[in-house]
Amino acid sequence: MTPGRQPTVPVTSRRWLVLGVVAAGLLLGVLGLAGALATKPFAGADEAQHTAYALEVAAGRLPELDTPVRSTIPGMPGLPPDCHMPPAAARAAVDRRDAALLPACARRSGAALTNWDLVYTANHPPLFYLLEALPLGAGRALDHPLAGFYAARLLNLAVGIAAVVATAWLVRGLLPARPDLAVGAAAVLAVTGIFIAVTSQVYNDAFAVALITAATAATLALARRGPSARTLLPIALLVPAAALGRASGGLAAAVLVPAVGLAAALGTRPGPDRPGPDRTHLTRAVGAGWRRPLLAGFGASAVTGLLTIAAAGWFYARNNRLYGDPAGSERAAWMFPTGYGERPVWEIITSQDFWWTIYQGLFGRPTLLHGVPHRAIVGVGLLTVLGLLAAAIRTLLAPRTRWEPARHDRAVDVICWLTVVAEALLATATLVGYVAAGGATFTRYLLPALPLLTLAVVAGCSALPLARRGLPTFAVVLVLGGTVLTMLGRELARRDPFLDGRSPFDQLHGALDVTAVGAGRAPLVLAVLIALGVLGVALLGLSLWKLSVETVPRWRWRWRPVSVSAVDTEVADGDQLVGESYRET
Repeated sequence: MTPGRQPTVPVTSRRWLVLGVVAAGLLLGVLGLAGALATKPFAGADEAQHTAYALEVAAGRLPELDTPVRSTIPGMPGLPPDCHMPPAAARAAVDRRDAALLPACARRSGAALTNWDLVYTANHPPLFYLLEALPLGAGRALDHPLAGFYAARLLNLAVGIAAVVATAWLVRGLLPARPDLAVGAAAVLAVTGIFIAVTSQVYNDAFAVALITAATAATLALARRGPSARTLLPIALLVPAAALGRASGGLAAAVLVPAVGLAAALGTRPGPDRPGPDRTHLTRAVGAGWRRPLLAGFGASAVTGLLTIAAAGWFYARNNRLYGDPAGSERAAWMFPTGYGERPVWEIITSQDFWWTIYQGLFGRPTLLHGVPHRAIVGVGLLTVLGLLAAAIRTLLAPRTRWEPARHDRAVDVICWLTVVAEALLATATLVGYVAAGGATFTRYLLPALPLLTLAVVAGCSALPLARRGLPTFAVVLVLGGTVLTMLGRELARRDPFLDGRSPFDQLHGALDVTAVGAGRAPLVLAVLIALGVLGVALLGLSLWKLSVETVPRWRWRWRPVSVSAVDTEVADGDQLVGESYRET
């Protein structure tokens, strides 16, 4: 067995793992489908601009920040569908606030053009919009633009489900012997309000989360399994794609490119079955035993970096030429000043209001988060903190043992955790830097760190009582799922006062009646969603129950190593991996 190779669980546990991830994807599919069908087109901020970007790409054009939005779908704001206006002319009309500068087709009752009428999302890389251009372009070509729009929403929902799978893959790379945590993290992501919101509408956030998470998970797989076509090909595809998907993906690639080099070097270095030269002769050791790992690491990092630059470098260079910086953020901030003013970074980091606003934003619009949903998210936060503290205290107080899984590689663990934590800290630093520069507090900027946050939640749950049955994690998923439905109903009622005062079920039913579903089909759609939701909950509970029994140790103050556990024993490709579990004395 090669050093650092990723251990896997037996076939029986692997089946429960797959079943749990499928259940998590099903839950996201049900909640996301409810949001996608019940929310009116372009009701969310920026959805019209993201859609306009994709439609420009479908027409073979790459928009600029000053390109006007055109109303090519029923209900979409913007200029008439056949009204074309050069970006330079639109910028002049906006700056002078003079409707007389607009062409005849763009004059709307004398109203002047504003920055809100422009494709202000055009500073984002185009890969997501190239994907969304397929259903949107097909809808226009078939003269059913609204159907193409809903198909674009459903395609983004599929992207969100891919992010759920990527989250499970990432946690498996971090903690190979804990498939229960992989399923739990995927399920918590699937019922997190902000993630469902960006997945059920035409936004590029879920696309970025999916690519960044998958690229990071592929890097971890490279570190554990070593370089091969199976581990290198996903990296060669995912890291450049992440950089071309969103600016946060470009920042993530800056972390992943050197991480790929370290992972490749660790995967090819001398190990227990291929000992290197005498470590007392450092020069000879580096020259002989580490020449191949260093070359492999440098080569993997260099190729990944070059592929990323070739795929996405041209777009960031274009942004720099058009707007003055690679991300185009300064120009976008100039277009929409917040008036908050600059703030010291330390003031933001130490601000309780800032972090509380961010935490609330994970579950929905903070102004609507009151009553039962407010108590629910407070309870989830307290359970997570208490569970993590309990796990840390028990680890410190437990007697030290000499237990060590066979061929356990601490260097690989360290690199894997450093990579994931660095990605999360980078996303946090981006958010803090944006607010420090005078920007608004957008929780969406923290989305690339969401997989690690969901892992923290389920890790805390795994240290609570009844964790060996998966009940704490299961309860958190149910609570957050109910919170999502409540917050969706409140969001629908905020836009349609006719729904105010009804139960969440009636609010959803009423919203479906007036959207593309229609009153005649709303009961059937709700029945299908409820049936699928119940199925997803049942499968998730079964998966967590089975996996937690096999992998979660009974935490006691006195414990000792015992015989080999079934979950830590694997025979794969002729190699045997042996580990140990603990049993209370």
